Amino acid sequence: MTKRFAVLSALLLATTLAAPPTTAEEAKPADPSQKENVARDAAPSKTPLPVEQLHLSEQLAAYGRANKDPLSLIVAAQIRSQVGVKVVDRKPDNADAVGTASADAGATVDGLLNEAKSLAKNDKTIVALADDVKASATKGRVGGGIVSLGQISGRTIHNRTMNFRGGQVAEVAAVGIDSDSVMLEVFDEGGHLICRDHDPAYCRFNPIWTGPFTVKVHNNGSSLAHYRLETN
Repeated sequence: MTKRFAVLSALLLATTLAAPPTTAEEAKPADPSQKENVARDAAPSKTPLPVEQLHLSEQLAAYGRANKDPLSLIVAAQIRSQVGVKVVDRKPDNADAVGTASADAGATVDGLLNEAKSLAKNDKTIVALADDVKASATKGRVGGGIVSLGQISGRTIHNRTMNFRGGQVAEVAAVGIDSDSVMLEVFDEGGHLICRDHDPAYCRFNPIWTGPFTVKVHNNGSSLAHYRLETN
């Protein structure tokens, strides 16, 4: 089991997170509606990006819960520890304004490690691996992921206005905590659709100029849902 953990860690964390690539920023046009604010031909990053890694952590944690695999939860926690996560309140612009949710253990390193221990019924090997990850945990890299927790009624959309810098990679992810009915959309200030993805949703794009974007989280289901919104 220890060998398996080492292999998973090596595969997932071999590449050190580096600063996202940048390109030359262009001036904002007089009429943003005439040009979409995204460089569609931008070269992909050759290094893992913060929210991309958090998204991987989310998928590993979901796999671990579904398959009762505590090792996947431990590796998910290790990734979060490497990236660094800051949890902040970001209320939707249009909320029914109960748009934020209380603390979610699944968003933290300690929460994932405790889940792993509980799932393994405090197996000594799993406890030792979890304690190793906790002992080696750092505050994470500067510029790591920013996580907000939200709750959204059925058939509802939450809008948040966020500014992203031109010439730098922007990342947004949305993951349902107790639902798989979440959809993510990103629009620029001119109303152009930049990205759309479904739960677990991840959008990466390169703004041409610095400006506001509208991040929309949809609940396409009929029941109240809780979600995590992650940005760089």
